[in-house]
Amino acid sequence: MPATARPSPDRAAGARVLREELPLPVCTLRDEALRANSRALPAFLAALGDACGAEVVLCPHGKTSMIPALFRRQLEDGCWGITTASAQQTLVAHAAGVPRVLLANQLVGAAEIEAIVALLRGDDAFAFACFADSVEGVRRLAAGVTAGGLRGRPLDVLVEAGYEGGRCGARTVDDALAVARAVAAAPQLRLAGIACYEGLVQQHAPEVRDGEAAAILRFAVDVARGCDAAGLLDESDPVLLSAGGSSFYDLAARILAGAALSRPVRVVIRSGCYLTHDVGFYGPLFAQLAARETLARDTGLRFAPALEVWASVLSVPEPGLAILGAGRRDFGQDAGDPAIVRHARDGAERDPATVRGARVVRVNDQHAAIAVPDAAEVRTGDLIALAPNHPCTTFDKWRAVHLVDDDVAVLDVYDTHF
Repeated sequence: MPATARPSPDRAAGARVLREELPLPVCTLRDEALRANSRALPAFLAALGDACGAEVVLCPHGKTSMIPALFRRQLEDGCWGITTASAQQTLVAHAAGVPRVLLANQLVGAAEIEAIVALLRGDDAFAFACFADSVEGVRRLAAGVTAGGLRGRPLDVLVEAGYEGGRCGARTVDDALAVARAVAAAPQLRLAGIACYEGLVQQHAPEVRDGEAAAILRFAVDVARGCDAAGLLDESDPVLLSAGGSSFYDLAARILAGAALSRPVRVVIRSGCYLTHDVGFYGPLFAQLAARETLARDTGLRFAPALEVWASVLSVPEPGLAILGAGRRDFGQDAGDPAIVRHARDGAERDPATVRGARVVRVNDQHAAIAVPDAAEVRTGDLIALAPNHPCTTFDKWRAVHLVDDDVAVLDVYDTHF
């Protein structure tokens, strides 16, 4: 925001980043890319559902941005609801007007259960479901719902199916069925479906991860079939079969849609990073998805990177080295250092070839050192745009993110709510 004013969208609107009308570093979202990405995935999943003969919907993960304005955009563009990872994120989504939240996590803490029950007690129209993967977790949840005085409707629960070495989730079908029976036996709860998370295997070798993801999804189907055969699933709505991750939603949709249960199924995909995409982490993963999924190629599915952090070149202290005024306080590194994608000088963007081959080689709290090839031309005072490799751990560095047009002029300012 301008240093002379309190943070205000009205004050920042029209400010031109390339003319240094905002203090740097600054985090930006490119409006055109964001709009295209927001519309692309819900439309593709609907088409994939038609091809599979099942309902496939997108419930994107809100933890990626924690920006209510983006939640509303995603809903307007066809999303079924918003996914969260905590009670706090659920409260933010509800306050933003989101009508349906899937808490893709275990709800076990007393204060968290109390907060969610109070929310449901005060809003009969708000749809909510969470995960459970243990009988003890179900016991705690049922006790909290009773203590909170939620009457008139049960709290929806999805049994989470996991895998050895993974995160949460029952490890065997028998364990999952024990959890499902505990949910079905609790009058305060309702067994709404089965969920899993296959996204962690995206970091494995390309030749094995597709098979590993498919195995996790098939295990979730086995759990769903066991619950169906035992008559444990609630019969008032379609069975929810949900998977997450922005790497394997094609596999998830096809495998979960083929569960062949005795009742209708709604496949709920929880991908969140599609909205901003990136050049380093999800870019190659999407290329692999497009290679294995013919419908993605047939429909021309594509995403464009939308998230950038602009910083000044503070110093060129020696040949081949430049120091930027942005560091780990400003962008995430969990999936690797950001890529250098744009270069500006004297208020105008330059040909990207001027920084081709430049790369981040060292990061401190407020600085990034970049190696500059001999052919590049970088001066003190130039502006550099960094494209983070994983949006989730960049958004949470910022209290305000600037929506910009193709000239990097500010259109709006979005508050984050981490």
